[in-house]
This record gives sequence, structure tokens and C-alpha cells, in this order.
Amino acid sequence: MTHTLTKTPAGGNSKAGPPGPVLRVAADGVLTGATAEVEAEIRRRLTIANPRYQAAKKYGRWIGKRLQPQLCFYEDDKDGLHFPRGYANQAVQLCRQLSGQAPVVDDQRRRLDPIVLHFTGELRSYQQEAVAAAAARSFGVLEAATGSGKTVMALALIARRLQPTLVLVHTKELLHQWRERIRHFLGIEAGGLGDGMQEIRPVSVAIVNSARGRLDELAPRFGHLVVDECHRVPASLFTEVVSGFDSHYMLGLSATAYRREDGLTPLITLYMGDLVHTVDRQDLVRDGAVALPELVRRETAFSYRFSGDYSAMLRALTLDETRNALIADDVTAALSRPDTGILLLVSDRVEHCEALCELLSARGVEAQLLTGRQAATQRSAVVEALREGRVRILVATLQLIGEGFDCPGLTTLFLATPIKFEGRLLQVAGRVMRPAAGKRARVIDYVDVQVPLLRRSAEGRRTVFADWHTR
Repeated sequence: MTHTLTKTPAGGNSKAGPPGPVLRVAADGVLTGATAEVEAEIRRRLTIANPRYQAAKKYGRWIGKRLQPQLCFYEDDKDGLHFPRGYANQAVQLCRQLSGQAPVVDDQRRRLDPIVLHFTGELRSYQQEAVAAAAARSFGVLEAATGSGKTVMALALIARRLQPTLVLVHTKELLHQWRERIRHFLGIEAGGLGDGMQEIRPVSVAIVNSARGRLDELAPRFGHLVVDECHRVPASLFTEVVSGFDSHYMLGLSATAYRREDGLTPLITLYMGDLVHTVDRQDLVRDGAVALPELVRRETAFSYRFSGDYSAMLRALTLDETRNALIADDVTAALSRPDTGILLLVSDRVEHCEALCELLSARGVEAQLLTGRQAATQRSAVVEALREGRVRILVATLQLIGEGFDCPGLTTLFLATPIKFEGRLLQVAGRVMRPAAGKRARVIDYVDVQVPLLRRSAEGRRTVFADWHTR
């Protein structure tokens, strides 16, 4: 099954008789003339359990009337059965399987006059394979491990498709990184929407929030839509913006093993199309594209009686003086190692990052701080100093390190707060996995053995690291 939709000629269905189903594909899919069995099955498959409702019920929270037990991603009206475009080929397959008739496809997706683009980069072998697989489909999701070069692969595909392209991102950091990469690999200046920019060009990058209010203006100008880190965009924003585009080509970029933290992972393929290719970490290891990290576990004395409020427990953890002193001592000691490069200390809380910086300063150790509380110009200056080798220790929030952050000189990662989700762990650990001559990557994990929930979380992280080395 591919996502290169073809227009089925009239009478081309496998059964003779009355006109069969018709599937119109534009910004969404609209099916008419299908059997009741086909339509019922599509509705069933596009109805999923509401994770928020399930969580509220599980923890005894107030539900109210607005929180529904199920979410439906279809709509019936006089024009037919509507559903997200990414489900179009699944609908075709269901028609064939249940009625024996493939629908006539009325392809109304937007294809514009080609633009001239030249990709100047050189792809690794696994990247070439991924780009070829994605190019064979007109829409779908490319899933790639941290450090694989998703941006570079997407740019090669953009140059191959030669359509005006809009790249959607969810942070200012990614907006600026994409524009820099476009300049480097395509040799052009990209337009930008967000962070004070309001310029639209044949290849543009937009923060999804900025694009939201200009869908009517943007959609007619682009024949290719790329959604970066599509697992990270808030669900309602993701569905609203993506469904506003009828571009011929669509590409979703996602990290491997990542699951949406809101429990709505199926939305990625429902709206962007099926998974077209996966680049896993072993592809990167074989190609020498990553340095597998050594995991060092440090047990703490932190104790807490957990009663269901994870946020309260995390706050207590970040305020624990003994635990924070252990982290600061470990970072200070790491500076004396002969193979130590740049040290990265990450926490989930801004206040924790600030406190750790103060503890390091009290030990005579200078560290740079990188959090969302700083002005954009200040963050840019810190990142620039880091890349120029003028920073030995960076203390940062997980949010700013998770996506779009690239510094090959990082060698050691200190996890000052626990990470529950494998996908987030993969992304953050990837910051020290960029290959460099003589580099030895390490991840220091603080294991709170006296708190059962946190101890189990640490065991999960150990399993992930062990899996990296054995698969």
C-alpha cells in the first residue's frame, strides 16, 4: 500500500453494476457511495478512547459533561463521510476488502508550478534509503532516531519534490535552526513566520501557532507541507492546522520510539499518513553516526511518600539539598577527568536549573544557564558560546534541549530530574551521542532508590540503555 494516490478511471472497479464509491482527497478525505458496512467500519476505527477521560476516571477526578469517553475523527454531512487525509489509503483498502470495490479517487490536492531547488549536502547511506522511501509516497511519516539528521533528510526531499514548501515547527529554536539549515543545504533564504518574522517565501518555516491564524492565506501558496517533531505539537493545534492544508505532498517527521505524552499517538498517522520508513539507532551505529553512551547510575538518599501528585513529588525532589549537593559535586569532579568535554546538566524545572548553577558557582565552577525564562537573545548568545567552545558546563531545561539542539562537543549528560518517557529520554541522551574524535559519551542517572515509583522509572531507563547496546 502506498500513499501515491492515483485517479481510478470510471468503471475501473472490480465489480460491474451501479457506480461504486468515490473518494475525494484534498485537505481531508470524503467518501461517498460506499456500502454501509464500509462506512461503519471506518467510523469504528476512527473512534478512539479519550486518554483524558480515562485518566480522570482512573484517578477519581471530576469529569463533567464536556469530557467525553471517546474521540471521533470523522464527520458525516450531505457531502459524504469526512475523515483526516492521512487515512485515505486505509479507506481505499477497506473498500476493497469489505465490498470488493476500490473507490474512484478524485485527487484534488494542490500541486503548484515547480520551483528551482538544489540540495548541496551529502547523505549517509541510511539517509539515502530513507529519502528514497519517503519520495515514493506523496504523504506519510518518516520516523528517525535522534542524531539521524531528520532535518537534512527532509531538505533533500524538499529539493527532490520541487514544490513551494512550508515547514511547521513548534518552538522558536526550531524556527531559527530550520532557516539556518535551509540556507546551508539549499542555498536560499527561507521565509519565516513567528518570533517577530512575517515573511512568506517559496520555502518558509512557521511556528505552528503563527500559522494557525493565517491558514486561508498560507494553504494556496504551498504544494508541500512538512511538520517537524509532529509528536510534540499539541493535539488540537496539530489537527486544526494540518487539516487546513490541501498540499499534494505532506511529510511528518517524528522520533523513533516516541509516544505522544497526551496518549494521542494515532493522530500522527491519521493526519499525516502511514509510516513510510524508519531509521533506527542501529542504522546510526553501523554507519558511525552516533557514539553509544555509557550509563552511570548514582543512588540518592531522597525519600518521599508518594500519594498520586507527581508534580508535588518532583518539586520536593528538586528542593532536596542533599541530592542537589551530590549532583553539584559530581559535575565538579567530572571536570578533572582527562576525557571530559562539555558537560550538560538537565532538569525539568527552571528553578532547579538556577539552584544548581548557584551550587556550582559556590564551588568555584562557572556554568552557563539555558532556560525558557531567559530572553531569546540571551539564549542565542549562550548557544553560540557553546558551539564556539567557550562553555564547559551547560545547565538547561529539558524543553530547550529536547529538539533542535546540536553540539558535538557535549560528552556527559547529568539527568538531574527523572525522565518517565522513553521518547524524551532518547532525545535528551542524543545530545551527547553526536560522534567526535576520541569522544566517550556518558549519561549520569540519579536513582532515587527510596521512592518505589522513581526506582521503577530508573529501571526503565536502564533497560532502554541496555537495549541500545544489544539490539
